[in-house]
Amino acid sequence: MAKLLQFLIQFEFLFYFVIAIVLFIYLRKLLNAGKQWKLAYFGIEKERAQEIFTQNLTVVVTFLLMALGLFTLTTFVAPSVPGVQQLPTATVDLTAQPSGTAYSTPTTSSTTTGFIATLQAVYGQGCIPDQINWTYPRPGDTIKGIVVLKGTVSVASLGYYKYEFSPVGNESWTTIAAGNQPVQNDALGGSWDTSEFTPGDYLLRLVVTDAKNAEYPPCIVQIKITAP
Repeated sequence: MAKLLQFLIQFEFLFYFVIAIVLFIYLRKLLNAGKQWKLAYFGIEKERAQEIFTQNLTVVVTFLLMALGLFTLTTFVAPSVPGVQQLPTATVDLTAQPSGTAYSTPTTSSTTTGFIATLQAVYGQGCIPDQINWTYPRPGDTIKGIVVLKGTVSVASLGYYKYEFSPVGNESWTTIAAGNQPVQNDALGGSWDTSEFTPGDYLLRLVVTDAKNAEYPPCIVQIKITAP
C-alpha cells in the first residue's frame, strides 16, 4: 500500500495532466454529440446520436471519478499511512556543458503545389465517385444567394444521408437537410439560402449511413460564400 501511494504522489501532477487532457477532449465531443442529438431528423439518426452522447458522458464521468479518487488518496489517505514519503527528485546541474556532436537544425520548405495537394487530400476525404460525392458545388467553387446542392448518394443498403455546413476552423456542424432515397448526380434536397451568411470559406459535409447504422467516412469539400 505504501509503495502504491508513493508512486501516486510522485506522479500526481502527471496523472492530473493526462486526466485534464482527456476531459477536455471528451467534453467537446459531448457538447457536439448533444447538438447532433437535437438536430437529428430520423429515428435511427437520433438513436446513433444518443448512443454517442452516452458513450462520451460515460468517459467524462469515469475520469472525473478517477481524479476524485486520486485526490482523496494523495491528500487524505497517504499522510495516515506510515512509511509514505516523497521519493527524492534528481537535481539538474545547470553549469554542466552539453557534450557530443552538435547538429544543425533541419529546415523545411514548402511549395504552392504541395499545399494545394494537401488541401485536396484533407477536404476530399471520404468522397467516392459514383457513390458518395458532391456534384455542385465542387471543391473551391464560389457560391452566393440561393443555391441547389447536388451530389451522389448511391450505396448498398442505404439508411439515410444528411448534408451539413461549417465555417472553416469551426468544428460545429449545422445540418442543412437530410434524405433517405438514393441520388445520382442530382439535387440532394431543397434549396439552400446563403444570403445572410458572413462571406468567407466554408466546409460542406455529406454524411451517409447504411441500414445497419454504420456510418461511411464523410465527404467534405471546401467552398467560398460571397455576398449576393
